[in-house]
Amino acid sequence: MYQIVAQSIGVAAMILAYFIYTAKERRTLIALKFISDAMWAVHYFMLGAMSGGLLNIINMGRETVFQLKSTKTWAKSRIWVLVFIAVNLTSTILSWQGAQSLLPAIGASISVIGLWCADPMHIRMFSFPGISMWLIYSIITGTISGMICNVITLISIGIGLYRDIRSKKQRNLR
Repeated sequence: MYQIVAQSIGVAAMILAYFIYTAKERRTLIALKFISDAMWAVHYFMLGAMSGGLLNIINMGRETVFQLKSTKTWAKSRIWVLVFIAVNLTSTILSWQGAQSLLPAIGASISVIGLWCADPMHIRMFSFPGISMWLIYSIITGTISGMICNVITLISIGIGLYRDIRSKKQRNLR
């Protein structure tokens, strides 16, 4: 029953994840990412995948700071990028479960850089390799919903990038 609940939470996060990278506004994208990361944290902790759970908690802090970037002076500092990358690496050491722990740390660190960007297209470009790291981690940890979600998210990022590129081409033709 416990596994069913864990996987169900992952399925709910997976459904939400599709909408993250197709969002047109940065604010919406980051808000959806926060909710999704909260669900993934619970999912990974329930599966005993401590590195994944802890990094998703850190991601929620990252999204909170990055959401405030447009309104709070303290949140505009680029130092936050370095802080969150350092926190990702530190949490990986503290929750070390073997070399597999490096995958979500690398993925989360790449996402830090992407989510710092103002342009949703740049967010999507950085997120693609970051999500790819999480896909490999999901395969190793056996989270079925994580695997499916990461594939769907990569497709979603691809759709968003296609839309971005097509839109830029149309603007250039005018």
